[in-house]
Amino acid sequence: MVTRCVVVGTVAANVEAPESRGMGKVMSRLDRRARKVMTEALLLVDVTSLGLVVFQVHGPFRFVVTMIFSLTVPGWSVVGFLKIRDVAWIVSLCVATSLALEMVLGEILLAWWWHLQIFEMLLAGACAAMLVWQLRRDRRAMDASRR
Repeated sequence: MVTRCVVVGTVAANVEAPESRGMGKVMSRLDRRARKVMTEALLLVDVTSLGLVVFQVHGPFRFVVTMIFSLTVPGWSVVGFLKIRDVAWIVSLCVATSLALEMVLGEILLAWWWHLQIFEMLLAGACAAMLVWQLRRDRRAMDASRR
């Protein structure tokens, strides 16, 4: 771990360098592969959730899929574009972004337009488009690294 001594006023502290927290390095092939697998898995959850809504399937399976979708997919659709290597940061940003997006969109639903099934279909469609975009971008990056 690379540390630097920072002196501010009369207080000295050891601060980790950004490189040691996974921010300044080039992403390895293993990191890109893990991100690709995560994006593919969440795309599967997204499409499954969309199918359950379209075909009006209810029950515990839909509840579990919808909870996984709502906690991860909207956040990963946004956070997946960032090149953060620290897993704890990615997970916390993913869940926080998902919840924040759904809170804002929920307020819009309450104010103007209360159609939950159409809302879920639109959200799943937008997230699926962003996940496919991430997969295509990652495929191009992996192809470029092989050359």
